[in-house]
Amino acid sequence: MGVYNGISIQEIAGRSGTESSSGAATAQRTFLCSGTSDPVAARAALIDGPILIDTFDGMFRELIEWDQGESYDSWNMTVRYSYTPAPGRYTVSIDTTGGSILQTTALAQVAYPATGETAIDYGKAIDVQDGSPQGVERPIPALKINVRARISGDYTDEEDAMDYAFLIASCTGFMASGSFLRHAQGELLFLGATGDIIGEDPTLDFGFLSSKNITNQTIGDIVGVTKLGHDYLWYDFKKAKDPTTKMPITSVRQANVGRIFGFADLSVLKIGQV
Repeated sequence: MGVYNGISIQEIAGRSGTESSSGAATAQRTFLCSGTSDPVAARAALIDGPILIDTFDGMFRELIEWDQGESYDSWNMTVRYSYTPAPGRYTVSIDTTGGSILQTTALAQVAYPATGETAIDYGKAIDVQDGSPQGVERPIPALKINVRARISGDYTDEEDAMDYAFLIASCTGFMASGSFLRHAQGELLFLGATGDIIGEDPTLDFGFLSSKNITNQTIGDIVGVTKLGHDYLWYDFKKAKDPTTKMPITSVRQANVGRIFGFADLSVLKIGQV
């Protein structure tokens, strides 16, 4: 039991919860706030008073509900908990499925000519038709990251809500300009955010695409390739004739790295800040 601004606070019967096999869980606790006819004052006493209500059993406070108690100056306050993060905290979910690239050069390649035929040297080009490599679709890790963050109301109150929305929009489609969420510059691409900017500390979902930078890598017969995670790597091929069979062949002339996305300071999203 505690007292705040003349309002007494006491936890009463009614604690309950749920937990699923997937790990999702919820819980609730009920408090009796007595000494005021104003539910707003009772809620403030519960939030700011001496009883700690922000976390319970590893979960975070999600919402508070109230109804009139047995007297005009008492209120039953029900606090509901889930794994929704606390203000300034965030949770992460991932998806590594669905990524693929058209690979036109092999890591290694062996030719097996028919009897009486001479093998054509295609280098490492894949599926060469009429002198051009057709390539093959190859699955690759495509790390999509969803961050569910509780943004402090200091940045998203009624006066600042639209400014914050404009800020999110201005960062969408840009790479992080510096280290962010344990990624180096260029490795994290911001895909945008969804959610309602309402309440004291709104919870929003932020989408990112993760891709590692490479430095001084050897790709096929090309050495020293360096690119940021979300730069676009493509190849230029040249056509020639196999000196033995006189058949058309193709080989890689050079690798090219294109800068597709610009940079933005993603710290302005206020993820993980209080």
